[in-house]
Amino acid sequence: MQHTSCYICKSRRLEKFLDLGTQSPSDAFVREEDAGKAEASYPLALCLCEECGLVQLGFTVDPRELFTEYVYTTGMNNSLRENFTALVEELGTRFALGSTDFVVDIGSNDGTLLKNYGKFGSKVLGIDPSSVAEVAKKEGVPTLREFFNETTALSVLKTYGHARIITATNVFAHVPDLESFMRGIQALLSPDGVFVSESGYLLDMITTGGYDAVYHEHLRYYSLRPMLRLFSDFGFEIFDVRRIPSHSGSIRVSVGHKGAHLVSASVANLVAEEKKAGLEDLKTYTDFGERAHAHMKELQSLLLKLRHSGARIVGIGAPAKGNTLLNSCGITAQTVEALLEKSEYKIGLYAPGSHIPVKNESILFSEQPQYALMLSWNLSEELIPKLRAKEYRGAFIIPFPKIRIE
Repeated sequence: MQHTSCYICKSRRLEKFLDLGTQSPSDAFVREEDAGKAEASYPLALCLCEECGLVQLGFTVDPRELFTEYVYTTGMNNSLRENFTALVEELGTRFALGSTDFVVDIGSNDGTLLKNYGKFGSKVLGIDPSSVAEVAKKEGVPTLREFFNETTALSVLKTYGHARIITATNVFAHVPDLESFMRGIQALLSPDGVFVSESGYLLDMITTGGYDAVYHEHLRYYSLRPMLRLFSDFGFEIFDVRRIPSHSGSIRVSVGHKGAHLVSASVANLVAEEKKAGLEDLKTYTDFGERAHAHMKELQSLLLKLRHSGARIVGIGAPAKGNTLLNSCGITAQTVEALLEKSEYKIGLYAPGSHIPVKNESILFSEQPQYALMLSWNLSEELIPKLRAKEYRGAFIIPFPKIRIE
């Protein structure tokens, strides 16, 4: 449905600054038997709230369509695993977690984050509506297969009591009913508790030009200023904030009930940095939109030129962001012949919109296509040496921040 008001302040002063047309949901991979059928597709455009500064989508897809059947597993991502290990270590040590404490992970996926609490002996619970929750259950991670909202929170509270730590990594920007989610946190978080969210950071997206971070799951693109307003409206206070490298640049925000924790200087410092970077100016966003469309034309032209010269091109990985990039540029299987993956959940499927087949990564080494497009470009420094070590001899195309071949 069209979303005509701001998720945070309810203002209708929304200014559209990037339109990516109509696209299929980026994680809606297509099965072989459905390859000939029409796919659902929806408008994909970014808007700026001129009242509070929130950037959000102008259209909301039913979350049951986006998250019930899901092919993304956290455990396949080395950098995310390391990030979660470090996060839990820090939380456990800083807040002296022990066996009497209860911790909750919202959008817990395959349970990768929660497994790290074992050394502290704390009770854990994952809450995730997707089919991947079954993977966590099989591996012994207590998981509730539900969307998190006020009703879910009250049910968990009744069964387990208050949570000392609640985490929501790469999910806080996805929630359509933000008010119910926030009331759920209010109800479930203990008086001295901490809610930690990690979300893609707007300033990093603007700086890198990474419009591929825009997809239907990501309803909001957070900077700190609108988040301060959001949490304050629900009786919370941001007491610490950190920029982290996950997902091409993310923001980790630590929140408690007002007055429960000493507020770090990091909060005021980042607000000042955002202002200096122009995040309060509409022109920053319209410039970003223009750069994005120029990038699409440049990448499309390069790929078509290489293909017409007879070169074979494959994509490395099949992340959701890669599907936004391919569909925004109008790239199909006639240009990029396959997306190469290690995930058993994606191999054998077709990418949404482009219908590029997802195949086993081994093809890269056995067939040596001339070019490999790094769709998980934010992991290039980690992935390229590994692929070279496995003796891939072709060239890598890295799409952001600027298109380059190496």
